[in-house]
Amino acid sequence: MDELIANMERFGRYTFKPLGQHDDPNEIWHDLIGPLLPIAQADPDAFVTRLNRAVASTEGWAVYGAAHAIIELLGGEFRHPAAGELMHRSLQFLRSRGVPELHLTGYEREFWARHHGRTEPWLVGRPRPTLQEAPITEPKVGEQRLLMRISPEPDSNLVLLSHGGDGYLAVIDARYSDDNPARSRRDWKTARRLDDLYWDIGVVSQIPTFWCDSELEPYFPLPPPRLQ
Repeated sequence: MDELIANMERFGRYTFKPLGQHDDPNEIWHDLIGPLLPIAQADPDAFVTRLNRAVASTEGWAVYGAAHAIIELLGGEFRHPAAGELMHRSLQFLRSRGVPELHLTGYEREFWARHHGRTEPWLVGRPRPTLQEAPITEPKVGEQRLLMRISPEPDSNLVLLSHGGDGYLAVIDARYSDDNPARSRRDWKTARRLDDLYWDIGVVSQIPTFWCDSELEPYFPLPPPRLQ
């Protein structure tokens, strides 16, 4: 039982991509998921019932891993009360850690909308700040300012602020493609007011990126999630 809980916790952390886990996918399948496949397919109802009971006394990544192991082994269309209970507990765990809806899978969003989303918001963010609460240094015309670095990798996507005189522009600087490391830039968002642009960026991103300008940070409606 303890081994199964540990395996589900490891699988949960691996599955949640924003954690940046570096496990070998083949090793994850060979050690954690593959051995469960014949058991799950032989009697799906009994399997999900036992899996739910196995993690009933724990919370967190083990529950998340168990919920996603069912999808991995039996598909996203599989329905069973125990599978639904695991997904419900998994989503409540993510909410308790402040994981934004942006980081949910399509199946998770669909499950939440079907069971809770019509009456309950996923998370409630802080309201838009005023310029008095979150002042912004006015850039010079023609100036470019680094606003965000999305990830810690050296080739991370960047977001730059540009002031063209009659408005403000957010520009994405990124690799041209996975196969071509050359950098390219494309216009992303525009606004006539700087605080409108900052709020638009914050609402779309939901949480601060790996690095962001200190003047932009108050415009993210949600704090960084607690993922450890």
